Amino acid sequence: MLEKLQQVFRKVFEDDNLIITQSTSASHIKMWDSLTHLQLIAEIEAEFKVKFTFDQVMMFNSVADILKLI
Repeated sequence: MLEKLQQVFRKVFEDDNLIITQSTSASHIKMWDSLTHLQLIAEIEAEFKVKFTFDQVMMFNSVADILKLI
C-alpha cells in the first residue's frame, strides 16, 4: 500500500523520484503546504476510494497516519 501511496505523492508533488516512508511528514517535503495537503487528500481519497472526515485530515502528521486510515 505504501508503494501505491508513493505514486499519489509523486503525482501531487510532481516528483517522479520522491521516496516516502511511514515517517515522512510535511517537514520532509519542501512543497508540502496547506494547498498541496488538500490536493494530496483529494488524490488519496480518489485513488483508494475512501473519504476522510475533517477531523481525520487534521490529525495527519505523517504518512503512517494516512496509511492507518486508508
